[in-house]
Amino acid sequence: MVSNDDIIDWYNERFNQPGFFSKKCWPVTINTSLSTGDYVWACETGDDIMKEYFDKFKVDPANFDFEKYWPAEASGFSIFAFCSCGSDYEEPIPLTLQMLADSARAGKWLFD
Repeated sequence: MVSNDDIIDWYNERFNQPGFFSKKCWPVTINTSLSTGDYVWACETGDDIMKEYFDKFKVDPANFDFEKYWPAEASGFSIFAFCSCGSDYEEPIPLTLQMLADSARAGKWLFD
């Protein structure tokens, strides 16, 4: 069974690398959001994170709606949705590591 610590450890190892200037990693807890808050990922990186997550933890992505967390905008392509950084901005919904852990335990996306 996938634990909260498994998700945090995977995230820290793969995506929470020290900053170029600060040489520090971002503070991460199970409540850390990838799409909102102080340490938001661009949709392209969010796409990479989620593709790897679904594969690594064998989670069925059928009910996952990428646009809820990284809203679609004018241009750019993602495997899950059209998205880019631009002027027509919709407020994203928080996508937390807790959501990833809960869905990994269930084997399917639980939150859409």
